Amino acid sequence: MAAPDLAAGQDDAAYRRGTVLGLTVAEVFILLLFLLLIALLAATRAWESEREAGRERLEETKNELERATKRMDQWRKVMDEFKEPQAVEALRLRNEEAARELEQLQHNTQALREAFGAEGDAVESAVRQAEEERRRADAQGERAAEAERRLELFKAKGANPPCWYRELADGREKPYYSLNAAIFDDHMILAPEPPPPGGATDDGGATYGEEAKQLPFAAIPYGEPLDDAAVRRHLHPISRA
Repeated sequence: MAAPDLAAGQDDAAYRRGTVLGLTVAEVFILLLFLLLIALLAATRAWESEREAGRERLEETKNELERATKRMDQWRKVMDEFKEPQAVEALRLRNEEAARELEQLQHNTQALREAFGAEGDAVESAVRQAEEERRRADAQGERAAEAERRLELFKAKGANPPCWYRELADGREKPYYSLNAAIFDDHMILAPEPPPPGGATDDGGATYGEEAKQLPFAAIPYGEPLDDAAVRRHLHPISRA
């Protein structure tokens, strides 16, 4: 009778060694599998939420891009109507810069659209980049709108008449320019223009050369690169006079 009791005890010990906390190895693996599935479901929901937010941001960026494109088209129309050579060249350079920024915005938006299959950090990084490009487009659009407003003011008859001019046969006033400016990305270089002959009919007989002597043209460092602050510092007294 002792032999069966010994065999039963050995079987019970073997069964206890095959369990963890009262569970078999198979039951433990099933629990771990359920835990992994729950964690994966939570992560999937978080990713879907990020993807939906990214889609909304992309749509908003697309709308901003369309508005910036319309502003660029209006800006080109104003450029076509304006005919002064020096002003046209300066405005053309600004327009080309704005067009390059707009093209970069379109490229980044397309890249964001193609990268929407990515998850996690890649999607978030692309969305942040698109938002930065949208802010740059807004700033460029504001600069273009301000330049357009100033251009309209400049073109308005009688609103900004030239100081030095000659009268044309049709009664218009053709301006004389006192400076020649080369415009670069981060600076300007100024060169002097000789005062024109004669004078305005409403200046009491004074010539343009006499007027030029009263203005601080000699203080301008011609031929040297000048940033925006330096240009304003040297030209503001002349403009105010």
